Amino acid sequence: MHLNIKKTKENNKLTTGDWIKLAGFFVIYFFFLKSKDSIINYPYWLLLAVFAIVLIISAIFQSRKIREDYTKIEKRDKLLLLGINTVKIAVIAYFVSGILLIPFNYYTIYNSKKNNLSVENCEITGLSTYSKNRSIFYKFKGKTNVINGFKPIMESIKTMVNSKTITL
Repeated sequence: MHLNIKKTKENNKLTTGDWIKLAGFFVIYFFFLKSKDSIINYPYWLLLAVFAIVLIISAIFQSRKIREDYTKIEKRDKLLLLGINTVKIAVIAYFVSGILLIPFNYYTIYNSKKNNLSVENCEITGLSTYSKNRSIFYKFKGKTNVINGFKPIMESIKTMVNSKTITL
């Protein structure tokens, strides 16, 4: 019995290899974030679609282990187990879906560099500088579009609007 407890403690520790894998995973995910930020009007529908697919696949692969753990624990802890596993699967699915989209993002960036650059004057119809929703709303070919803004740029625009340097 004592040997079993010691073995369990050793199995719960992260090894150096585990830390290296985790660091590598975050470095790869950083490339996704960097590539996503380079694309104006990023197709979030694609991210959501890949996330949904990866979420379902992850849930299917984890379901057997979750069922085994569910039958072994006390009744009061079962809801907590389900909640923790749901969050774990969702976080893993989000990170994996981002990593899977890296080739798509860099392909989009590469192809956009080959195209000719064109400049269009667009009417700015709105500006939101709230911390959760920094956006510029503009009209292009009769359709209203949104660009999510970067905080320093949005604060600069807000200052210009308040000082009447630019008008909306």
